[in-house]
Amino acid sequence: MQKKLFSVPALLLTAVLVVGCNTSDKTEDSDAQKNEPSNTSTEQQQPSSKDNNVDDAQETPTSNETNKGNTDTETKKEQEVKYVQKGVDKTEKATESKSADQDYKVQQLPGFTLSQEEPGKDMLVSNDNAEVFMRIETIDASQSSYDQVKTSMQDYMNAVGDTSSLSSEELAVFKDVKNIEGYVVHFVEDKEKVIGVVFEKDGLITKLTIHDNDELDLTDAMLKMAATISKK
Repeated sequence: MQKKLFSVPALLLTAVLVVGCNTSDKTEDSDAQKNEPSNTSTEQQQPSSKDNNVDDAQETPTSNETNKGNTDTETKKEQEVKYVQKGVDKTEKATESKSADQDYKVQQLPGFTLSQEEPGKDMLVSNDNAEVFMRIETIDASQSSYDQVKTSMQDYMNAVGDTSSLSSEELAVFKDVKNIEGYVVHFVEDKEKVIGVVFEKDGLITKLTIHDNDELDLTDAMLKMAATISKK
């Protein structure tokens, strides 16, 4: 009878140990599965290097396009200007200059200096003779009228001396102007002359006063520069 009593507890203890071992194994397997990284998810999230290369090629401009843009910008700042001086045809490269005070820009030939005479008036002066120059005054077309500025110029030129009008051929250098008039006063004994021009273009009314002499004869050069005046 005692043998039977000892056998039953022994069997129960053995069963408990077996169940416990199985449970422990299952728990360890489950934990291992949870801790194992998912290769499939990572592979789906990483973009391929091929796609990155395509995007980089689309976003990066070529050096040729960049150089072309720089060349176009430089070309706009220089312009060949042809003029006649003392009966000799000349061609020089003019460089774009902007007025410090007024709302215009102009192609400036070598041998001249652009500076402000006073507010609203600039002087483009010959480096060889300060008495040879072109005064430039611009007025926004919304602030005045062409007729008013022209009348002001006529009054000034009449005060200078006996005035005659410039011909259409002499003013032909001015392209795409809305209105234009020109006048000249000759001082035969002094071999000098004063020229006045008024024109309207690009929303600007421009008044020019040119002082020149026979020694330098830069009238044509100054008129050619004046023809390049435009709004900034």
